[in-house]
Amino acid sequence: MATLWSVADATTASLLASYYEPRGGDSRMSKAPAMRQAQLSLLSGTLKPTGEPSDRGAVPPGGAQSTAPRFTAPANAPYAHPYYWAPFVLMGNWR
Repeated sequence: MATLWSVADATTASLLASYYEPRGGDSRMSKAPAMRQAQLSLLSGTLKPTGEPSDRGAVPPGGAQSTAPRFTAPANAPYAHPYYWAPFVLMGNWR
């Protein structure tokens, strides 16, 4: 897994913990479905960050200068912005 973006520490820790959890034990879920499940849980609001999310509500890099409409996250999914869940790419053997 890799990223070239600046990432939020608290949400990244939760996302990666959620990614690795179903991959251990007996289930042996492959990497792609595990990453998809982790991203969807952060997007939907079922996954909450560990620790104190000091970067919550921060404008993602480049967001202040954007001419696009401002993203407003739903109250039940405060980390639905792609800044929190989208910067990760699986590399190599994705199974």
